[in-house]
Amino acid sequence: MPKRIFIIGVLFCLSGVLAIWDVLADILQSHINLNFAVFLLPVGIGLLRGSLRSQWWARFWIILGYILCVVLVEMVIVSPGSSHVIWFGREIRGSSAVPYDLLFITLNAALLYVLHRLLYSEKAIAYFSQTSAN
Repeated sequence: MPKRIFIIGVLFCLSGVLAIWDVLADILQSHINLNFAVFLLPVGIGLLRGSLRSQWWARFWIILGYILCVVLVEMVIVSPGSSHVIWFGREIRGSSAVPYDLLFITLNAALLYVLHRLLYSEKAIAYFSQTSAN
């Protein structure tokens, strides 16, 4: 298994576990939380097993992340007064928070791009086609 697939699979598994934790914590506080990121856990497990189908689902979630980044940028630009950031314990609101929001969104988009490129690199494609042939 290529290291890149191991890292991506572990990241998906951790994200799924954290989402499950978040849902359970809300249930214990009598709140309902529909966090669809819980589906990242089976995708991560599938990636670690070399499932071609999980590679497709990982791409789906990454593209969904791209779409969310675009929506968030539009929200920040359209209504900068509603921006809210807590940066090293300091609360920043309004248009002063816009650069921080945009930086956070840009870093997330860059991470998604790197994951996408690694997931569809030659080594990854060879790995998934080899394990799906078995």
